Amino acid sequence: MAGVVDASAVTLDALPIWVAEAAFWLAAGGCLALTATAIGVWTLVSRMRELCEEEKRLSILGEIQDSLTRLVSTREDLDLRRVEHLLIDMRDGLKRLEERMLAVQSPALPASVTGDTLIPAPPLHLSERITNRLLAQGFGEVQILLSEDRLKELLQLDGEVAVEARRGGVLHKGRVPIRGGRIESVEMNPAYTVFP
Repeated sequence: MAGVVDASAVTLDALPIWVAEAAFWLAAGGCLALTATAIGVWTLVSRMRELCEEEKRLSILGEIQDSLTRLVSTREDLDLRRVEHLLIDMRDGLKRLEERMLAVQSPALPASVTGDTLIPAPPLHLSERITNRLLAQGFGEVQILLSEDRLKELLQLDGEVAVEARRGGVLHKGRVPIRGGRIESVEMNPAYTVFP
């Protein structure tokens, strides 16, 4: 058997050296291409899973539409004009209730008072005076940031009252200096100018 020559050994030895090196680089490039393809397929599969989950979540919208249609069909007998009149009646009733509550809470006039007699109004609390001043200047939703006890102390002493109020939907913060129990001035600034 010594005379039999291995054909594969002869062909590999007979090839030039650059072919073996090129085969290595071709195999490495093939592995890289296979890896990139596997990563691409994995990315597509994971994205498809995400899209399937999103579709499941969005399928609820059809159920919501169906239930909304059923709800509208059951409420067709609801007369909007009647509801509007009921709301107006409720608003008028609330106004009358508020007027009656104010009449009950306000002090009664003495029996000796005639129509021409002037009765001095009871003195307002400091918080009411501050609120009235801010309301007169166009502010709303007034919040006084001091306790009632501290406000009573300010009637005897000088000091400042921190307040917050809204005008035109914008929050304003400020202070009201009190001197001798009187409101000296009102200093209000928009809250957005406080921040840098």
